[in-house]
Amino acid sequence: MTATLDSAAPVVPAAPCAPCLHQHPPATPGSFFREHRHLLLAIGAIFGFLAVSAAIADAWLLLRWDSPIQHFVEDNRSAGLDTFFLTMSRFGSTMVVLSVGVLLSALTWKRCRAVSIAIFVATFGRPLVETLLKQLVGRDRPDLERMVNGHGPSFPSGHVMAAVALWGLLPLVVGLFTRKRWIWWMSVAFSAYMILSIAASRVYLGVHWPSDVFAGLLLGSFFLLGIEQVLFHVHRVNGCGAARRDASAESVPAS
Repeated sequence: MTATLDSAAPVVPAAPCAPCLHQHPPATPGSFFREHRHLLLAIGAIFGFLAVSAAIADAWLLLRWDSPIQHFVEDNRSAGLDTFFLTMSRFGSTMVVLSVGVLLSALTWKRCRAVSIAIFVATFGRPLVETLLKQLVGRDRPDLERMVNGHGPSFPSGHVMAAVALWGLLPLVVGLFTRKRWIWWMSVAFSAYMILSIAASRVYLGVHWPSDVFAGLLLGSFFLLGIEQVLFHVHRVNGCGAARRDASAESVPAS
């Protein structure tokens, strides 16, 4: 991008994130659900059904399909799959998610504080939402052939919510550092791969029922919508920096 500047005029530094994709990404959870409002309502209804079913009668209804699926998965384990899913599960662990979340928040602070704050809220807000729901529902974990230890109630899967809160925001971070849409879409594909692999690992390792994992994915959709609103709010108030930037700097068009 080239520009002609009057030598007598003061040079106004451009906002670091203005030419990038994070303020005008090709797609967001909000833009998707605005075009598919019926799907958002369906997700809410299904999650409500799963939560109520998990909380009553020892999740008798959910076990009608949870138990056969769990047994099938555990009967078809292999050494290669064991290694793969043990590795993927670690990427959704509390230590990894908190550490990487703090790192990404610090990394994006100078480039765009709105993104940094959104990541920080997602990193530390997710455990609060997860703990509240787990205590309200109080479903027991599978007691079959666990490959790792599981702690606390089972519904919804904390690893899945953590994966959504961390890896689901990766495209937002990538959008700060690139103007190439194909790179941004690659980050979306990678995020989806990480989230789905971590979700599958929790069933494979025997520490969550399939419906726990499915509920975590559904709830993650609403969680990302909430984080998107945090991002929009901070952008409206302060833009990408600590204070409002000059309007001419913010008007640099994105490629």
